[in-house]
Amino acid sequence: MTSDVLSSQLWTRSSSPDEDSLKHRRTKIVATLGPSSRSPERIRELIQGGANVFRLNFSHGSHEEHLAVLQDVRRISGEMGAWIAILQDLSGPKIRISNVEGDFCPISDNDKINLRCADGSLSNAQTIFVETVNPFQVLKPGHHILLADGLLELVAEDIKADHVVCRVVKGGRIRSRVGIAFPDSHVDLPATTKKDLHDLEWGIKHGVDFVAISFVRSAEDIIKLRHIINDKGSTAGIIAKIERRAALENIEEIIQASDGLMVARGDLGLEVPLEQLPMLQRRLIEEANFRGVPVIVATQMMHSMITSVRPTRAEVSDIAAAVMGGADAVMLSDETAIGEHPQECVKYLSRISLAAEQSFAFEEYKLRLRKSDSATVPDAVAYAACAAGVKVSAAAIIACTETGTSARLVAKYRPQQPLYGLSRKPTTLRQMALYWGVRPISFESADTHIDEIDIALRAVQQREELPNGSRAVVTGGRATQTPGATSVVEVREMNYR
Repeated sequence: MTSDVLSSQLWTRSSSPDEDSLKHRRTKIVATLGPSSRSPERIRELIQGGANVFRLNFSHGSHEEHLAVLQDVRRISGEMGAWIAILQDLSGPKIRISNVEGDFCPISDNDKINLRCADGSLSNAQTIFVETVNPFQVLKPGHHILLADGLLELVAEDIKADHVVCRVVKGGRIRSRVGIAFPDSHVDLPATTKKDLHDLEWGIKHGVDFVAISFVRSAEDIIKLRHIINDKGSTAGIIAKIERRAALENIEEIIQASDGLMVARGDLGLEVPLEQLPMLQRRLIEEANFRGVPVIVATQMMHSMITSVRPTRAEVSDIAAAVMGGADAVMLSDETAIGEHPQECVKYLSRISLAAEQSFAFEEYKLRLRKSDSATVPDAVAYAACAAGVKVSAAAIIACTETGTSARLVAKYRPQQPLYGLSRKPTTLRQMALYWGVRPISFESADTHIDEIDIALRAVQQREELPNGSRAVVTGGRATQTPGATSVVEVREMNYR
């Protein structure tokens, strides 16, 4: 291939996508709502820009504030005809500092600063008050202390009776309630706190679609949360945030117990050497892909856009690598919560993800999933649906589902055809907003399998304005089966126009 031909093809593939193409992006976008983005106008703009899931960060804000945001999201997404999931992110036992005088304060290299146990006082440039643990009980001289995901660094020099004297190794601005980590110390904390359980009750009461549990160590952390959710009659999915070294040692069991995985690179990057982080991210994505569990890549995806109007080239490459590596979703945190350009962040993330999808190596991905379809009958049926879609040049793959399982399993095999998840349950429709490539559509339930298929075919054909004679592969369970028991795959023509 000549360089001129190659350049022409690259230019053709990488030209700016139009609005219609962006609607068909397969990688999902999780956007955190906060002071910069929680107004009704901003929420509407973020949905228009391509957000699929909104994250409510319970490390910040009151229940009243979160309820107002949740209600706005439900109302606005309903008006726009968009199925948007709400992800409640429990704060967990993350160690944070107190609020800071004036919300921000600068510290400089080689400054001396004290660490004290929080007592209700505000932190400042002379003293940082630490919540959850007593710093003088876990630190020793020479131990390092990291703040704000490692952007600021201190080193302990002298341990006093009630505080620790530290030297600033890398200064910067300290912000209220940023995380603080002690990578050289052993700090044993549970995955869920009393506050988390109180917040979870709120989330169940108000119908959140997913709950993210922080600092998971083992499957037992997930199972405990599952019992609480089930006992309350909720169907909220559980997202395991991988932030601790212990989680890596138990990753297979954690994935099997979870409904989704989040590669939380901020805190994970404080637990392991930074140079290992890219390989760990790749491994976590592949493990989740193999089991058909949605995986979100998070933290500093577009950190520069907290203030900048454009992402850096490195950030663009980072996002593209996550998408091409198999991530189901990419997440924005401070970029949309407190950043200056939340809508532009979502738009850039959407365009970058769509461009990266054009180079997604479907054949290589299939090799990674060898034998994964033999685990269960639903897995085998989902794989067959994707294969049939290619064989018959289908215009659509349609998963009729009560729980979302059929759509999730088809998404696991990364179909090349458009994938539609049809359900009569609003919770299922919202949860499918997180699944790779799935376009949720509400449809009426039917008494028989044949009627259900007809309704589904008509709904997809009319929504996408497909010509008569277009083929579709339809999968799901029969109307009389237990929800989640995917066992049927059919190839049908659509003739409902």
